[in-house]
Amino acid sequence: MDNRVVDCHSELKRLRDLQYESDFNDKFQESELFRRKAEHIQNLINEGVEFIPNF
Repeated sequence: MDNRVVDCHSELKRLRDLQYESDFNDKFQESELFRRKAEHIQNLINEGVEFIPNF
């Protein structure tokens, strides 16, 4: 896979895992940050975007 792009589905899973881990460890501000990032990626997926560039 090209390292200049990121698969949206993989990124969503990574962010959700980080969100749940932060929530479990009582790091609520960090959890909220990952939740917002995951929601953004989910919106991109809903719009049909499969890959995002790595800038």
